[in-house]
Order: sequence, then structure tokens, then C-alpha cells
Amino acid sequence: MGTESNLMARRAVEALRSGVPNRDAVRHLPVFQGDITQRFTELLLEMRESSAADQYPPRSMIIDGGFGCGKSHLLEYLRHEALEHGCVCSHIVISKETPLWDSLKLLRSAAEAAALPGKAGRAVPEILFTQKTDTPQFAQLFQWAHQQTGIKDRIAPLLKIMDDLPAGAEDTLDKIAWEWSGYPMKVSDIRSALKEIGQNKEYQVGKIRNAELASHLWSFLPRLFRAAGYNGWIVLIDEVELMLRYTRLQRAKSYAQVAKLAGAAKDFRVYGLLPVFSRTDDFWTYAEEKLMDLSEIPEWLRGRGRPGDAEMARDAEAGMKLLRRAKRLRPVGRDELEELSERLRRLHSEAFGWDAPPPDARESLASRTVREHVKSWIATWDMMLLYPEYRSDIVVEAVVRDYAEDADLSREDDQTEVAPQEAD
Repeated sequence: MGTESNLMARRAVEALRSGVPNRDAVRHLPVFQGDITQRFTELLLEMRESSAADQYPPRSMIIDGGFGCGKSHLLEYLRHEALEHGCVCSHIVISKETPLWDSLKLLRSAAEAAALPGKAGRAVPEILFTQKTDTPQFAQLFQWAHQQTGIKDRIAPLLKIMDDLPAGAEDTLDKIAWEWSGYPMKVSDIRSALKEIGQNKEYQVGKIRNAELASHLWSFLPRLFRAAGYNGWIVLIDEVELMLRYTRLQRAKSYAQVAKLAGAAKDFRVYGLLPVFSRTDDFWTYAEEKLMDLSEIPEWLRGRGRPGDAEMARDAEAGMKLLRRAKRLRPVGRDELEELSERLRRLHSEAFGWDAPPPDARESLASRTVREHVKSWIATWDMMLLYPEYRSDIVVEAVVRDYAEDADLSREDDQTEVAPQEAD
């Protein structure tokens, strides 16, 4: 059996081979994007130095780059930076199951992926089952929740239940954890728990719509994490470009969603949250020139005249402006590529107990991405490890991105989804 160092090296190589960098890969290989990582660290320090959630103004980051240029590696690096700075961090990928336009499904993915520094398991249950609530921070959270319209009728009673439940009521705490992860409790369960602590006449609890629950939780969870002693909530949102395959209305909702999470929507504020959106480098060219979203979506929404459309048009415009101002990953220089190849050579050698040779000279950097280099090096070393006389002849095929509308991605599922315990 290999040593811990061997195992870490092998985990890193396997992750890089599959194109999904993990903690071990990030630990061994640099990201070469100093301007982005420096700005991210500055934002983390701002969050840490603000003594209260309301003192941290809304912030966001937009990063873009071509396929295989290192966005996934960079996001994994940012995730570990966030955890090391005492923040809760979620890394989610836009997909059929996590559509950007659906606020509740996005919240569910972010809540379920939320990790705490130095702890295993999901953040929300960990806080509910282990966190002491007799602190000034939780007192402030309790006061805030009881002053907010809507939140005082749903989240405030759950905070009271969490604080007053007797020992042995883990089942109720588990249901609250589901609710705060985006899966609403039965109203009867909430009322029963309130009755158990003698508070059933103090709160009027009713059913809640999915969109309303999502709005409450995006506001509440960053404050919950702050009250639990963490510096904020970092949500890394990858593959935002998939929204270009949505219907026009879903794209409008997606742009508005970006604005809301970034704190750029007029009637919605989230404090203690830092979203980082990652997209491809051709995103805005396609959105503006092919789909003509900037010119057509706001006008189309305002022309429909339906309730809420004017507000959505305003927020969608704000989201578009944010997505236009992206920090682009710069190309890796020749010296940096040589450093990367040497580090990866040593990593492969450590992982498999041999002395991997330096990679052969490749064609010009302009024709190859970092991912192409990394995967070709690993593939060559894998073969040479088995067949020492092997010499590689790597064939690279360009990935052609298709942003045509996808009926499967655009399908609107039944919006009555609930938790395993099912809401009333």
C-alpha cells in the first residue's frame, strides 16, 4: 500500500485525467491567475472584517475563459481559499437539475453543497444539530427574522422552535434542516412543534409558495452562517453559459437571478453572500449578437404587460450588465507552462513510483489549451509507464460549443416538488 503522499498524488492525477480538479490537484498545481485570486482574497477579507452582515455591501465576481483554459481548476482553488478564510462555500454547476432561472432549485443545490471550514457534512444540518444559540449573534438573527415581512411568519417560528425544543427532538430539527435547504415542511409539523414549546398562539403559519421560500432562504442563510461564526457564504456557480440554451423567458429569469444574488436588483438585497459566476469567453458575443438579449428581452417583457414583468425587465438588464463585465482568464505563458509540466511530471512520478521523463516539445501555445497539455502529458506518461519505448502521437479535436435551444434543458418541471416528508 502506498504512503499518504503517494495516495494524494494519485488522487490528483486521477482528477486531472478526468478533467475535474480536486483538492489534491489544486494543492500541487498553480492556477496562474493572480489578478483574479488577489481580487477574490480582497473580497474575502472585506467579509471577514465586517462585524455585521449589513455592513458588507453586495459583491460578486464574473469570470470567463475558453473551454479547457483552467476555469474548473480556478474555481476549486477559490473554494479552498474561501474555506481557509472562515467562509461557508458551495460549488454548483448549472445543469438540467440546477437551472439558473429556478431560484428554489438553485438554492437547494447551493444549500446541499454548502461546506463548513474543517468539518464534514452539509452546513445547514451541522449548524442546527451542533450550534449553541445562546449567543449575541443568534439574538440579532432572531430579532432580524421577527422584523422581516414574510420571514417573520415562516423562518422566525422555526428559529424559535430550534432554540426551545427539548432534548431528543432530532426529528424536528431534521425537518427544519430540510426546510432551510429548500424543501418545505408540512404546516402541521410546524404547528405541532410550536404547540410543544407553548408558542402555537404566537405565530400564524401557513403554506408557502416555492418562489417565496427561495427568496426568504437566499436572504436568511447567509445571516444564519454569520450568526454561527462564519464570515459569509461563497457560492461558486459554474457553466452559466448553459442559460443560452433556455427559452427567452427563462433567460430573462436567469439574468434577473444573477442580479438578485449579486445585490444589483432594486427590491432584493442579500447580505453576507458572495456569488462567483463562471462562463465561457464567447458567452456575451452569442447572447448579444445571435440572441440579441440585451436589446430584445427587456422590451419584450415590458410589452407583455403581465404582473412583475416590468420588475423582471429591470433586474434582467442589471444582470446583463454584470455578466458583460467579466474577469477573463489570461493565457498561460511559456515559462508558466514549463513550470506546470515539471510539477505534473513530479506528481505523476510520485503517484506511480517512477521517474517520468520531461514531455516532448509541443506545438505553439496559441493552438493548445492548458487542459489539452495536461491530458496529453498524463496520457503519454501512462503509456510510457506500461511501455517504456512508447512515443505519443496525440490527436486533439476542437470542442464546438452549441448554444441552440435545448427542449430538455428548457423544460419546466412540476413546481410542487417537496421534501421527503412532503409539505401540506
